[in-house]
Amino acid sequence: MIFKIIINYILGYVNISVEGYYIERFINICISKGILLWNVKREKSTFMMANVRKK
Repeated sequence: MIFKIIINYILGYVNISVEGYYIERFINICISKGILLWNVKREKSTFMMANVRKK
């Protein structure tokens, strides 16, 4: 897992912010699609920030 994160830093990544009532559902959909999120920080109950690999 740490190897993937290092590769993503080298290849590039994007900071995203997500706002809504079903943030956990969004995370579960990303996991099911194979999208790696890291540095996930939940600011409020309806707002989060994370990093995702650039494709």
